[in-house]
Amino acid sequence: MSVNLSLFRYLLPFDAQAKGRKHHGQLNEEGTAPFDLEEETEKTEFTVATVADIPACIALNRELFDIKNTEDDATLTKKWTTWLTKNPEIVYVLKRDGEVIGITTVLPFKPTSARFEEALRGDISFLLGDVKISTEDIEEYKTGNHVQLYIAEIGIKPSLNKDLRRKYGARLISRFMDTVVDLGRRGVIVEKMIAVGATKSGVRLLQHFGFSEVMFPRPDTRLFIIDIKESGAPIIRAYREALSESTRE
Repeated sequence: MSVNLSLFRYLLPFDAQAKGRKHHGQLNEEGTAPFDLEEETEKTEFTVATVADIPACIALNRELFDIKNTEDDATLTKKWTTWLTKNPEIVYVLKRDGEVIGITTVLPFKPTSARFEEALRGDISFLLGDVKISTEDIEEYKTGNHVQLYIAEIGIKPSLNKDLRRKYGARLISRFMDTVVDLGRRGVIVEKMIAVGATKSGVRLLQHFGFSEVMFPRPDTRLFIIDIKESGAPIIRAYREALSESTRE
């Protein structure tokens, strides 16, 4: 099974929005998320994951995903390390007092990557399985580079209580949006964003972001895409504006 956004059930309670109440995750006209992040007693930080963080990232993935056929930690650590060596900004983590409690993994593939298309149609987890993705398929975030972003996961440690999952999940989503817009500032050309939705809450969140569902050959997979040129979603408009400004500098 391809890694997907089913773990959004650990983030924001979108049922509340369906009942007509104002939801913290609603995007405003500027493309930002007016999340209510109260002052915390614990020290938290959102940062790029380092090689030293990989074991904790893998452990968190094992909590988030109910996948039977996974690789051992040594194999996964080697794979993740190889990816981070090619592009150090693939994985972001949310830490509370030094502990990894949240994770965002976005794989930047080259638009011509045939192996990405093959892996997407396969039945192997991108993050916990023996997926055949090499560093040649991963693109670097450099000015002028074209990429397609596969949102592999955005998740919060499931053992946290509901209120904390909601608060930290809001922070993850907000920071993820910041990183997308920042790619525009840096002149990275994002052609499309891709994600798989497996739960009702995950699908609602993708649609909220502006993703559109497209036809996909696997009946057990719901594929969602944002075409960067065509999308009118607030976050994409903010990205395009940042990209346009970067080309004028």
